[in-house]
Amino acid sequence: MFKIHNPSDVLPVVGPLSWGLEFQRVRRFLYISGQVGASVDGRVGDGLLEQVKLAFDNVGRVLRSAGLAPQHVVRTGLYFTRHVEMTEKLQVDFNLLRTDFLGDHRATSTFLYVHALADPRWLFEVDAIAVDFES
Repeated sequence: MFKIHNPSDVLPVVGPLSWGLEFQRVRRFLYISGQVGASVDGRVGDGLLEQVKLAFDNVGRVLRSAGLAPQHVVRTGLYFTRHVEMTEKLQVDFNLLRTDFLGDHRATSTFLYVHALADPRWLFEVDAIAVDFES
């Protein structure tokens, strides 16, 4: 399916991710646009962690609509607004939510602070790339 690349001559991986994933025999790709912490009725989650959970739930819904699962995700882009202070406890709680979504799977990931998102109530957004492998 894929091979993880975490070379020993690169800064050690921090968190549930991989530096590189190599894959062959890909059947299809699914690119998932940024998902935010809001429900289908437009309700925005209270606080960062609820928004993170809702955003990952939304990614899961897009994956399922394509017949895929979180284990097919090979990359996530994680966007936090600048006014979110990432304390050590918040980082631990965030990683737990991410692990709840991805399980033991270690997708590649980029963590970014941005000035703002499209709606000022949004604190977090995640986009993703998923790969379906040939059997």
